[in-house]
This record gives sequence, C-alpha cells and structure tokens, in this order.
Amino acid sequence: MSTAAAGYLIFCLFGAALLFIAWFLNKRFPLDSVDELVAAGRRIPFGIISASVFTAWVWTGTIMGASEAGIWFGVSGGFNYGWGAIVPFVIFIPVALRLRKVMPRTTTFIEFIRERFGERLANLFFAFGVALVLYVCVMQSVGIAYAFQYAFGMNYKLVAFVSAVLFAGYIAVAGLRGSIFNSVFQFFVIMLVVFITVPLLIKEIGLENMYNGLLDAQSNPANPNYNPEALNFFGAAGLRYGFSAVVVAMGQVLLSQGYYSTAASAANSRSLMWAYLVGTILAWLPIPIIFGNVVGGGVFALRVTPEELAVTTGAAPYIFSHFLGSFGAVAFVILIFMAGLTTGGNGLAGVQAMFTIDFYKKYLNRQAEEKEQTRFGKRVILLAGIVIGLCAMLLDGVSLLKLDIFSGILFAAPTAALIIGLWSPRLHTRGAFVSIFLGLAAGLTAYFAISDDEINWFVGNMLSLGVPFLLILLSLPFSKSRFDFGKLKQYQPEHRVNM
Repeated sequence: MSTAAAGYLIFCLFGAALLFIAWFLNKRFPLDSVDELVAAGRRIPFGIISASVFTAWVWTGTIMGASEAGIWFGVSGGFNYGWGAIVPFVIFIPVALRLRKVMPRTTTFIEFIRERFGERLANLFFAFGVALVLYVCVMQSVGIAYAFQYAFGMNYKLVAFVSAVLFAGYIAVAGLRGSIFNSVFQFFVIMLVVFITVPLLIKEIGLENMYNGLLDAQSNPANPNYNPEALNFFGAAGLRYGFSAVVVAMGQVLLSQGYYSTAASAANSRSLMWAYLVGTILAWLPIPIIFGNVVGGGVFALRVTPEELAVTTGAAPYIFSHFLGSFGAVAFVILIFMAGLTTGGNGLAGVQAMFTIDFYKKYLNRQAEEKEQTRFGKRVILLAGIVIGLCAMLLDGVSLLKLDIFSGILFAAPTAALIIGLWSPRLHTRGAFVSIFLGLAAGLTAYFAISDDEINWFVGNMLSLGVPFLLILLSLPFSKSRFDFGKLKQYQPEHRVNM
C-alpha cells in the first residue's frame, strides 16, 4: 500500500467511526427539542464536562502552533503559548457562573447581550461570534490538512474540505450532546497518543542534542534558526507573544458559544467550575509546553532550515515522521485529526445554538415550532461546513501561528463590554458600541501602520483588548445608566428549558 493510500485509509476509517457515533447518539437521544439539541438536556456530569473542555481547547494550534512557537521563541515559546491561553479561561469561569446565576434559563451569550444592551448590539455580537467560530473551524481544517499532507503526501485541498464537512455533518446529526460524548472518546485517544509518543521522541532526539541545538541557535549567526533568546526563558519576544496569546485567547474563549453551551449543559454550577479548572489548568496546560519544547527542540537539534519545512506549522509532523518513522506519522495524524474534529465540532455546536435560538425564530419564522428550529439549525451547520472547507482550501502554505496572532486583533475588542456588562449596571449601550469600534480601529491601525514586524502584532493586540477596557472603566463614573439585573432572572426563552 502506498503512503498516500495509507493516509486515505486512516482518514476514511476515523471519519466513518465519527459518523457512526453520531448516528448512534441520534438514535439514543433524539434531537426533537431545542434544549436537547443545543444544551444536551442540562444534565451532563463533572467528568464528561472536564474531558469535553480539554479536548475542545486542544486545537490543532495547541499542538502545531505551540510547536511553531517553540521554533520562533525557543524554550519560552510553549510556556508562553500555554499561560497566555489559560488566563482567558480563568476569566471565563466567573463569567459563565455569573451568567448562570443572573439569567438561569439562558443558553447563548447573545441572549444576555440582547436583554442587557438591546437588539443592535446583540446583532453585532452575533456577527462576531459566528465569524470567530468559522475562523476557529477553518484553522482546524487547515491543521488537519497540513498533518495529512506532511505525513502521507495527501492532497491538501481535498483533506481540508472533507474534514470540515465531516465535523459539520457530525454536529448536524448529533448536536451538542454528540460533541460532548465524542470529546470523552477523543480525550482518551489524545492522551494515549501523547503519553506514548512524547517519551519516544525525547529518547530519539536526546535532551543533550536539544540543548546543544538551542545553544548553537543562540550563539551562531550562521544557524538557520539563529535566535539570541533561544535559551532565555524570559526573553522579550517570547513574553510579548505570551501577552498577545492572552488577547488572542480572550476572544476565542469569551466569544465562542460552544463554551457557553457546554457550561449550560453542566448539571450544576459547582461541577461546572471544577470541570473547567481541571479540564484547562491540570489537563490542557502541559500539552503546549511539552510540544513547544520537544518539537522545537527537535528542529533546533536537526538544524532544519525554514526552506525544508516550507511553513513552520509543518514542524510537528516533520519531527514525528523523522524520528519515529511511519509509526510517528500515523500517531501524529491521529492526534491532529482527533484534536481538530473535537474543537471544530464544539465550535459548530455553539453556532448551531446561536442560529437556532438567536436567529431563526426571531428573524425568519416567528411562528416556528421547536422541530422546525432544530431542522434549521442542522441545515445551517451543514452549510457552514461547506464554507469552512472552501476557506481552508485557500490557506495552503499559511502559518497557523500568524493567523492566530492576527485573530486577536479582530476578536478581542468586544470582550470588555461583555465582561463589564455582566457586573456593572452603569455600562450604557452607546458606551459598549464605542468601545468595540475604537478598540478594533486602534488594533488594526497599529498592526498596519507600524512597519516593524517584530512589534506591530504585539501593539495591535494590546490596543484591541486594552482600549475598550480603558474607555469603559473611565466612563462608568459619569454614566447615568442603571440596569436592573433582577429582571434577567425572569427571562423566558421561546423554547422549553430543562431546569
């Protein structure tokens, strides 16, 4: 069997297994009601939520992007990727608990924005939320396609498109419950692959070779990966990236409806809090640190040139294949395939909730029954899968880490209004609008106006997140607005909610 044929066989087998799981769950838990489709009946226990949060946050970027950060920034790359991405989850936990407390029957954060700020701002957040998830899902398809291309020489465009349609089809059939239960299965697969392959990689590469490679990259200008801060754990460039990672993840967490849907599905608030703490800090945080240092160290040890990789996102599959042969290639592809499918599925489950609850009945069919809403939600996700696949096909040769960094500028600006609006009754709708617009404008202006590529992304990210917070906090003492949070407890959505 040829290498490409083996890759297509793996792709088809795991794709068929995923669709079988979707079919089984659909038969076992029919998606006849909106709440069952988008919140899994609100009875999911702690352990399953933890596994779901972990796998949803193990992106293709967690593995391939953190590995790329290890090449860009040396020993600090993976660590800065990790702590930067964890901070927004630490912020998200009280946000989710607060939303659950003040508005018990809500499912989407758009419902809160609509009741708190009105229809126009809710529509703006809806656009941001959908755009964010489409971007995240495109990244998963790109990562999966890179893995199969590097490991098996498969056609990038074909894999990118089919993988997007695959996880979209899965969510269309199985809903949020399917995403959560699939995440449990993927959790064990991902952890098994990591615990088997990483020790083997370290043994094959050798810690001494990693160190010597980093030392040469630090001190030898002729090294193709020359970086004077390669062994500096607190290097300025690495720290800038860590703070930018906070901004990038802020939008990706707080504007991703999938995490709110998972939070709504938790059996109670206590299990929700512990599930997110365990799933992120204990289970997820070691992953980017490990891959940043092991894969990055492997590249430095081999002195692989950028030309050999074509794009540094391909470093992880290159290192796995080089040191572990065909076994490494298969293991890595399975790892990325599982990570991409679960993250893409979680994101699309959130989009499904937004279109089902916040769009269809409000704008297309005011008299729609729940079966009509669920049918529309399924069709929208299938269409989204096609759009995601087509976009991913166009990104061959693009760095995932560069995409990730730029996304922070686009999606961080609305988070200040969401967070502060959940606690402060003084924030007015006009102030929220202005903060978002000026934050986005400041971030984009800095990115395109600053000619130095070493800092334009950093300044752009900091301004996109910081300007809205600064503007809102400075304006609150002068605001005459007084929102009554008590009325949110009486909120009743237009579908039946299991409490």
